[in-house]
Amino acid sequence: MATRKIKKSITEKEYKFLMSHARGDDSLKTFNRDRFLMIFSFLFFSGIRINEISQIKYKHIKEIFENGETVIVAHKTKNERVLFFSENAIKEIRKYFDPAKNDEEDFVICSWGNPKTKLHDISLINLVNKYMNKVLGEGFTSHSFRQGILTEMGSRSINPKIMQSFIGHSDVKTTLRYVKPTAADVKMSLVR
Repeated sequence: MATRKIKKSITEKEYKFLMSHARGDDSLKTFNRDRFLMIFSFLFFSGIRINEISQIKYKHIKEIFENGETVIVAHKTKNERVLFFSENAIKEIRKYFDPAKNDEEDFVICSWGNPKTKLHDISLINLVNKYMNKVLGEGFTSHSFRQGILTEMGSRSINPKIMQSFIGHSDVKTTLRYVKPTAADVKMSLVR
């Protein structure tokens, strides 16, 4: 039986390191650098699945900037889901997205040179995970963003039902499986 590897969460520390690395990575073409910055910032603040970001269009970005929220169709369940963004999140993602320069129906993460065609989900997952492993090491994947935001919410004692609604799970048990207390969380909880 193979050893099951620990899945790591993206905290603010890893997020900042990943963004800094992508900004300064001379091996990346400008198109890919910009794409990574958009993807990482959006995943960090939204907690959506990587294959859900592929459906985001500039009309969604415009709604986020205007209202602090937008509606997507969850990839896995095919149910509509509202994505909420704080003022801080909007301020951060505004650095990487400019709806004024794009048609509302353009995909944010598009195939090379064609904003009307989204990047294939498998290609997107492989591209992002490969880069994250290169920069952060093994154990980090695009799903680490989901786990990271839920872990942070759990450490702040946010009601699990609110967490479930935020992330779009149909069962709160699924949401709680994402919460991975850090070693510091465990140490802080020691009563003896």
